Amino acid sequence: MAVKMNLVDATTTQRLLSWLVDMVPVLILSVIFLPMISAKMLQALTVPEVMGDIMGIYATYALLSLAYTVFVWWWEATAGKTPGNLVLGVRTTNLEGGAPGWGKTIGRRLLIAVAGIIPLAGSILMVISNQFDSNGKKQGWHDKAAGTLVLDIKAGRDPLSTGGKQGPESFAPQPAAGQDSAVANVRQPAAEQAPAVTNVPVQKTDGPLEKEVAVIDSVPGAVRSPLPEPEPQPEPQPEPQPEPQPQAELSDQHVSGADADEEEGYTRIRSAAPAGLHLEFDDQKCIELDGTILLGRNPSHGEGDIGVRLVVLDDPERGVSKTHLLVQPGAGCIWVTDRGSANGSSIVDAQGAVRALEPGKPEQALAGQTVYLGDRYFHVEQP
Repeated sequence: MAVKMNLVDATTTQRLLSWLVDMVPVLILSVIFLPMISAKMLQALTVPEVMGDIMGIYATYALLSLAYTVFVWWWEATAGKTPGNLVLGVRTTNLEGGAPGWGKTIGRRLLIAVAGIIPLAGSILMVISNQFDSNGKKQGWHDKAAGTLVLDIKAGRDPLSTGGKQGPESFAPQPAAGQDSAVANVRQPAAEQAPAVTNVPVQKTDGPLEKEVAVIDSVPGAVRSPLPEPEPQPEPQPEPQPEPQPQAELSDQHVSGADADEEEGYTRIRSAAPAGLHLEFDDQKCIELDGTILLGRNPSHGEGDIGVRLVVLDDPERGVSKTHLLVQPGAGCIWVTDRGSANGSSIVDAQGAVRALEPGKPEQALAGQTVYLGDRYFHVEQP
């Protein structure tokens, strides 16, 4: 099954029920110990000696409550889990999709406790305060102050186990539809692909050639020709040794049957970008699409985004994610890939049919169609 790349904010009901489940063990301890303490305090009115028993019971109650609280904070800080989070299928993360850590966990928990100055109602109001968030992140007041998110991992992806907010996949540019995969791969330099050549030194004498030059011995079936028997020769006069043949001359020699393109190096395949193709945004701004771009409120490069141009979109309503959409030029079209945005992306054709983008999967958008990303959109235009 394909991994869901989208992140889904936990609902108010999930947050409230999760917090209540976390409080159940403390409530059980209170039900057990507080009546015992109350009974001993009444007994102390007539038997002062029981004050020691009261202190012992109270200390046990306080230590057990503290131990449970520290355990819950540790679990949430290191794994984003609590008993309530586990039951309701939610996780607490930092803004990058990782474990929140001790500082953020203690901060958000203390704010809930401080709100309890107004008994019960104050803490509940703090827990469900995400209802009043207008920036699209669905954060409660305590989450905004601590810099945390609460995500539904049943409806969406669990970033804690799938590589954080950006996800585990490398969003490297994909080859255009119909492009031969063998051509899409950059060919290696000929120096790495050409058969190995054994360079044998040349001995100049008055007799016949005694040794071979540049025998290809790495090609299956290649057989070295037998050497002719040398004929008796008169003792030659000493001659100066020839200068060593430059390596460049050997490497430039043409080997029979080799591809000429291989000898001249490799050819880089470039994306075909139709002349005049551009994106016309809802605020009347135009972008000439002469290469791959990343769109978002504050986009950043991910793994495989080498050479990708970053384009910042003005979005006061924060409906567009920081790194929202990858746009690549194609032959008579563009290819768009949603980068796991919070509010999603879609393509609308001239007839009004809507095609939602699956995060991480490139989709083709033709000239005349409209691409929506959050609350913003652009038309694909080719004059």
